Formats: sequence, C-alpha cells, structure tokens
Amino acid sequence: MTLPDLAPCLSLGAEGWGALGRRLRSVGLTSRALEPYLKLAYSSHESLRAPMAKWNLRRDPAPCAVALRMFAFWDPVTREEARGALGAELSPERWLELGVLREAAGGGLVSRFVLRMVDDLYVLSDDLNVGGEAVMGLGPTTEMLIATARPAGRIGRALDLGCGAGAIALALASTCDRVIATDISARAVALTRINAWLNGITNVEARTGDLFAPVAGESFDLVLSQPPFVARDDEAEATTYLFGGARGDELVMTLLGGLGPHLAPGGTAALFVEWPMAEGDAPLEQRVREALGPSEDRSVLVVHWTDWDVDDHCARYTSTGHVWQDEAYERDAMRRRDHFERMKIRAVRPTLTLVRRNRGGGGWTATVQGRRPVAGPGVRGELDRLVRARDLLARGDDVVRASRLRIADGVRFSAAGPDGMIDVVLPPDRLQSSLSSSEEAMSLVRAVAEAASVDEGIARVAEPADAADALEAVKEALQRGVLDLPGSACTPEPTPDRTP
Repeated sequence: MTLPDLAPCLSLGAEGWGALGRRLRSVGLTSRALEPYLKLAYSSHESLRAPMAKWNLRRDPAPCAVALRMFAFWDPVTREEARGALGAELSPERWLELGVLREAAGGGLVSRFVLRMVDDLYVLSDDLNVGGEAVMGLGPTTEMLIATARPAGRIGRALDLGCGAGAIALALASTCDRVIATDISARAVALTRINAWLNGITNVEARTGDLFAPVAGESFDLVLSQPPFVARDDEAEATTYLFGGARGDELVMTLLGGLGPHLAPGGTAALFVEWPMAEGDAPLEQRVREALGPSEDRSVLVVHWTDWDVDDHCARYTSTGHVWQDEAYERDAMRRRDHFERMKIRAVRPTLTLVRRNRGGGGWTATVQGRRPVAGPGVRGELDRLVRARDLLARGDDVVRASRLRIADGVRFSAAGPDGMIDVVLPPDRLQSSLSSSEEAMSLVRAVAEAASVDEGIARVAEPADAADALEAVKEALQRGVLDLPGSACTPEPTPDRTP
C-alpha cells in the first residue's frame, strides 16, 4: 500500500475542499454522529473493532452513515451510495480522479484518507500502517491536549509545532487571531492546508521546516505540541511522526532548548510527551528545567500519569505498521524490547509538560500526579487552574493567608463514613484524582471557602496554636484541586504580530 499523491488534492484548492466540507455538514456528519461508532469500535480489541462499527453503519442508508463508512471506517460503498452522500455537485468520479477515493479490491469506493473530528471540525490524515512519511491525524492524546490546554479566552498568536494533519491548529483557530502550524514533513503541511480548506478556516498558516526554523524571530502566546517521542532502534524504519531519537526524548529536549525565544511574556507551552525513564536519570522535572537552559522567568509544571510498563509500550507502538499480529510483528516487538533493555529504559511516563514565561520574572517547578488523560468538557482550563494554584503558593504564605478561595467547580463531598473520612469527588474529566479526607479537614476547607480570606476561615475553626498546620492543610487542598481562586481562568494577553 502506498500513500496517495497530494498534488492533485492540493490543486482542488479552498473552494473545492470547502464544498466537500459543506456537503458533509449538510448531511449531518458531526462529532456527535461519529462518536457512538468510534466508541463501539474502540470497545473491542484492536484487531476486532472495525467490523462492529461497519455492521451497524451498513444498516443505516442515510447519507451521513454512508459518508462515515466511506471516510471514517474505510468500508467500501457503491457508486450510487457515494453519489447520494456526496450530492449532485460532487461526483464520485471527480474524487476518484483526484485520488481522494479509490476502488476497493472487492468493489465499491472508499476514501484513501481516514477522517476524524474535533469540535465538529474534519481532520483527514493518512493510514499510519503505511509507515514512512504517513501523517498522523487525531488520536485520544491529541484530543486531550487540545481540551486541556486550549485558552479560556481569546488570544493573539498560537503555534502548533509538529502539526501533523493540523488537528491542534484547526481547534485553536476559533480562539486565536492567528495560528501558525509547522512540521518538518512537507506532506503534513500539505494535509494541514487541505484540512483548513475543508473546514473553511482562513486564519491558519502552515509552514514547512524543522522545529522553530519556520518561525525564526517570532513569539507566541501559546505553543502546543505532541512531538515524536518513541525510542528508535537501529533497524526500525524511519517514521517521521513516531520516533524521537534512540531514547525517544532527544527531539523533545532539543525542542525545549529552543523554546525560550518563542514564548511571549505571559505565554505558555504545553506538550504531550511519553518520557523514557532510564536507570540513572535525574527526576523528570529537573530534566525539563535543565533542557530549557538558564531561565529565571520560567515556571514548569509536569502533570504525569501512571508509568507505562515497557512491555506494554513496546507491544502497543509496534502494532502500528502491522495489520496483523503475525511473526513479523513479534520479531519487531521483541527487537524494540531488546533496544529498551540496552538503553536501560525501565518505564515510560506519559505527561503533560507545561512551560510558562512569567511577565514579572521568577518561577517555580512542580509536579502533579494525575489520572489517565481524558478529553471531556470539564478538562478545559485545567492547566490554568493548576498554574493559578501554584502561582499563589509561590508568592508566599502571607499572600495565601490574605487570599480568598472557593470550592473548585464540580467538587462534591460525601457524608462522613464510620471512620470519619469524607470522599472528596472531583469531576471525572479533571486531571487530578478524587481523594479522601478527614471530617475536620473538610470543615476547614468549607470555612475557608465561606470566608473573606484564608486567615479568617482558619480562625473560625482552628485554635491559634494550630493555625500553621491549618494553613498547610489549606495549601494541600489548593494543590489537590479542592480549593481554587475565584474569578476567570488566567489567559495570556494577546501579543502584537511579529511576523517579519
């Protein structure tokens, strides 16, 4: 199998792709329409998932279902079905000629690209099993990065670094004046342009080049990236979207080293990375801080989840590129595992790594143990909330005591159990996990939330001799996401356009 030639696709231009996007919307192809079939597909084992989604879709003759079969699940449809889904103005023959559709081996028409959606935006990408220069589109971790790091208010300039098919750039377009999407792969940049046309988006500019080279001299309010981070052994085929070096983190470290000049004052960078954890490595937050170089005005937050077992990691990433788990898959998986052993990599740690350039100088470094990444609506602004809490703590105890705090949105408390403990339940799409706490500690939290200041709340329930311990408990509740500062999320201020 080969990748489709993008030159004919690019020749269609904004009007041609825009017509396809408008047609797909007119037949009801939305994120809501796609979601149940993706859930059905992903509920089964990887090799078994597609048939169940296809089985259900084939029983629905509506144009939306036909379009989903053709573009999202590579299920061939008849020419008559394709003509009904595409409409009179968009003939299947034309899309065959352009190479967007192909004739399936058993008859019927099917897309040569795979379609996924974020925020009702269409993202076309390649079949990653082809390998080589295949361009990644939209996966669960990309959705989580978008949902978590998207700005709460409008900002000026954003950078999607290593954009792949442009999913992040497209999602940021509605809240940013201008979005630059860059990738070392000319194919990825071309697909990003196509996807912008498909969605009628005009404020995304795609550029080709390595890391920050395409944006030399420019700075941004927000930088988002999901760079390649998988360790590559000597025999593995070069795959642009996948490998980050022999350990897997070499490219990420280079990215962090070049980040500083491209963050505007108050600007934030957020990266999703699965870091190798090898024998003798320094703590992860120290590695990030050192990679940034001398930078007294940087704050660093590493939100991490339970480490991946290296056996699971090697099996999971080897499966990409292997349609069947056959002898070739077993050979490649074991070769990759041998490589991890030689590199002394004992685990792989999934993280959201955040770097912010502080306007007033100063900075802090913190880590947060999180639950598995999610992409629900409540996760929006989570990084802002975590940063707000640590900004306040970094200003010292006097400032904390004088501050007004509140119960964070969506937090619920159970009744005290026989042991006197209370379950503090955080919303399911929050980054941090729920916890249990004593009735006494929760009485303190409620008192602080009802008072005009932390000091006043502590005075209501604690003796003066216990005030210092009470303050530490309040700070812990702030860090764990039970308490929050009132008011809107912290959003970077727009930065003037510095495009040369």
